[in-house]
Amino acid sequence: MTKKLALLNLLLFLFQTLSAQDSPSLRISQKFIEAKVGEQVEIKIEQTGQGSIVMKNAPKNAELSDEGIFKWLIPATSEDSKITVEFFLIDSTKLIDIESVFIKIIPDYDPPKFFIHSNQELKNGFYELHPGQTIELSVLGYASQDSSKVILDHFFNDNEGEYHIGNGKVEIIHNQLTFKWTPLEIHLKQKYFSLTVNAHDTQGQNSQQVFLFIITRKNEPPYFKFPVLDEYLMHANEALEVDLTVIDPDQDSLHFNMNIPTSEGNPKMSNGKFYWKLNQYQIDKLKKQFPLKVELEVSEVGTDDPITITKTFLIKRSIKNEPPRILNLQNEDVYEGLPFHRTIFIQDVNDDFSDLKFEIIGAPQGMTWKERNDAVELDWTPDYNIIGIELKPKKFDMLMVAEDPDGSIDQRAFTLTVHHRENTEITYQSYLDYRDEAIFLIDNLSEMHIDLERRETRVKNLKKGLSVMTMLFAGYTAAGNVFPDGTAAKQAVPYIGIMAAIAGGANAFGFNDLNKYGSLRSQIFLLQQKLIYVLAILREYNIDGPSSLNLENAEFRDQLSSYEQWMVQDKLNFKSYYNSYKGMNYIQKRTKKQVKRSARMGKAPEGLLFIDLTKI
Repeated sequence: MTKKLALLNLLLFLFQTLSAQDSPSLRISQKFIEAKVGEQVEIKIEQTGQGSIVMKNAPKNAELSDEGIFKWLIPATSEDSKITVEFFLIDSTKLIDIESVFIKIIPDYDPPKFFIHSNQELKNGFYELHPGQTIELSVLGYASQDSSKVILDHFFNDNEGEYHIGNGKVEIIHNQLTFKWTPLEIHLKQKYFSLTVNAHDTQGQNSQQVFLFIITRKNEPPYFKFPVLDEYLMHANEALEVDLTVIDPDQDSLHFNMNIPTSEGNPKMSNGKFYWKLNQYQIDKLKKQFPLKVELEVSEVGTDDPITITKTFLIKRSIKNEPPRILNLQNEDVYEGLPFHRTIFIQDVNDDFSDLKFEIIGAPQGMTWKERNDAVELDWTPDYNIIGIELKPKKFDMLMVAEDPDGSIDQRAFTLTVHHRENTEITYQSYLDYRDEAIFLIDNLSEMHIDLERRETRVKNLKKGLSVMTMLFAGYTAAGNVFPDGTAAKQAVPYIGIMAAIAGGANAFGFNDLNKYGSLRSQIFLLQQKLIYVLAILREYNIDGPSSLNLENAEFRDQLSSYEQWMVQDKLNFKSYYNSYKGMNYIQKRTKKQVKRSARMGKAPEGLLFIDLTKI
């Protein structure tokens, strides 16, 4: 029974196998494919039995060869990321089998990248800046596919709502960002700043770049207070002193390191000065070592970026020659605008004065020195621009050097301290300007006042005369009925009446603005007297030139400043009075006559009537 069952199963298997081989069908080598943009997809479509293969839902440009090979080059602008292609096996009109292929397209692009250019060096991830130092940063966002579709935005200090920083300027054009910034002193308080730049593309890819800035005070290098020479001369039994005082503008601690090839005579540094004294025996003992080379190194201590300065000088021994001696030189106080003069006497027992050479190291601009009468004449007048707006004294540390023909020298350090002084020339010019303007106004106000006074008197007299004539003519006319008919008096009555009417009309019409003369004249008189009073006050200070002592008088300067401010309103009042004066009828007639007269003479009209108010 078991053998029969096994034989039956074998026969059944063989039947199914033969049946499957006879039934047409499709077979696809790969039903799921992942491919990138730009790659070519290639699939083998196999069939068994009779029938033809038909392709449906295939993407554009896809091909199916007669050998059953499906090919498709995935374009860069593919709209669909998932595509299903169906293949049908058809025998005549009968559908025999269906298979499909699923293609997943993987975009071939990377997130945007940055190209960065800066005029400052990146140190330890930071751009280190000092107040007054400018950074120019350029950030270009680009993509391997299409950089024109990259968009940039930014914010500062990790705050997405902060788009500005101090006096910095950010400009974004297309896919490029430029940042220009010059930190100020106030930025030292915050010290750390950041700029975040984001790049976005149309595929939804994002990139971010963060720039860090640290604001520090610029470390100013130390310097020698007085110039240090290259050579010095050692004399037996005389101390050699060299002022090696070093000043650090940032007041950093300093470390001195001096290298001198001998310890003979105990050379030493104390309070910034080098001191060394040798007797004749010691000099002779070291004569083979002369000239001695001294090396000095001064370094800052405790700073992030310490600065070191060095100086090397030679010490030569004196051989019988006595060096020159600078006898009188000391620290002095000088003042702006005032000449400074000193006669410096030089002594040299070996050489003539004319053979000596002189130099002042560190001298301010404009200082001169001349050799005269076996002495050096030092001259200097400090400018008014030496002292800053804070009016703090400024010091000039100098070194005078006298050298003889043998190279022996003497040198003396001295300091001139310049103090602020009022610029009397400017004050004097201000005084002259005010005085000239006041005199100009007084003269013209006086001329207008006199003219108005004359006119007012003339009008009053004329008005009085017309009034009398009006009364006489009116009385004569009223008495006309007493004259006999036919007489000359009787016939003259109508004409006398007409004259009375004319005189009365002129009296009423022509002089009704008489009160304007008096009002304007009073205003002119008050302004004139005020200016005369102010000039009288200023004359009390006896200002007769730019060197007058009272030009430095604070009370005088304050009064002059107040009067200059008053002059602005005084000029406005003058212009108002002048316009009213020019508006008078008789002045207008006089102006027209003067213009015609000047035109006939071929010249421009001049005088009070033709003042140019724009120049006042």
